[in-house]
Amino acid sequence: MKIITIEEHVNNKEITAASWKNLLQMTPYISDSHSPGLSYYTTSTDGNVEEKWLESMDAGKIDMQVLSYTTATQLIPAPEAVSIAQAANNEMAERVKRYPDRFAAFATLPWADPKAAADELERTVKELNFKGVLLSGRPSADATFLDNPKFEPVLEMANFLKVPIYMHPGFPARTVQEAYYAGLDPVVSARLSAFGWGWHAEVGVHMLRMILAGIFEKYPDLQLIAGHWGEMVPFFLARLDEALSKEATHLPKTISETFINHVYVTPSGMFTLPHFQFILQVLGADRIIFSVDYPYIGNENARAFLENAPISPSDKEKIAHGNAERLLKL
Repeated sequence: MKIITIEEHVNNKEITAASWKNLLQMTPYISDSHSPGLSYYTTSTDGNVEEKWLESMDAGKIDMQVLSYTTATQLIPAPEAVSIAQAANNEMAERVKRYPDRFAAFATLPWADPKAAADELERTVKELNFKGVLLSGRPSADATFLDNPKFEPVLEMANFLKVPIYMHPGFPARTVQEAYYAGLDPVVSARLSAFGWGWHAEVGVHMLRMILAGIFEKYPDLQLIAGHWGEMVPFFLARLDEALSKEATHLPKTISETFINHVYVTPSGMFTLPHFQFILQVLGADRIIFSVDYPYIGNENARAFLENAPISPSDKEKIAHGNAERLLKL
């Protein structure tokens, strides 16, 4: 069975260097979250990773991975962000070009300038054959989300190109972290704020805001991808439909209908059978795509999880590679 995974991350040193000061100012707890010896700590995403990366893919019997940067280009001022994002995407394109049967890529965008971000998305898709864009956290430093009208150029371009936006988590803003997650042991507080809970909840809020703002009525071909089994939202769809019915939202579809039609979900290395079975029941096999979240999660257990899942062979093929091939035109 062919395996394609689509949330796999490399680092770009230029983006990290240009955004790090602002990231530390916004999220001073970030250093406590990445503690050596604890889960999700890695230093293996820098530089020319191909040889080690392919060895890991081969050992895990993974055929292709879609690569992305998770560094915060939105925290880089607009003029500098444009050139840095272009250079980073060119670097990623060269990596894919060297191994076109093993790698594909999502773009990183200069979100501080939405028009330039839309132009860069168009360039990367049309000229570099990228498969969409990955957004790590909120698209701006002022805690606004993609339902803000200033980001319409990017949404319009993604809708026009028919490429998805991968809604990847990012560190919650300092004010949110201090109000919700502070006051515990610093390491516990930082990890609860981020990959323990906080950043997953934030992506869920982000997608719900887009649904409730009518984004998908305005951009009917827009598709999102959400990792970690949908960033909490699928588990609350029934509750959301009751609390925010069409009578309340004045939208033509329920939240469930919009989510199921416009969001694909991936496991992001959360290889837990109860979650998987619930998502399969609620969303169906056509809306699930496989992902590992390498190198934060290892490649070695991914194939076995899917091969051993108690689902039909046809559903396994969809999740393993078919849905990714269809959505991303692989």
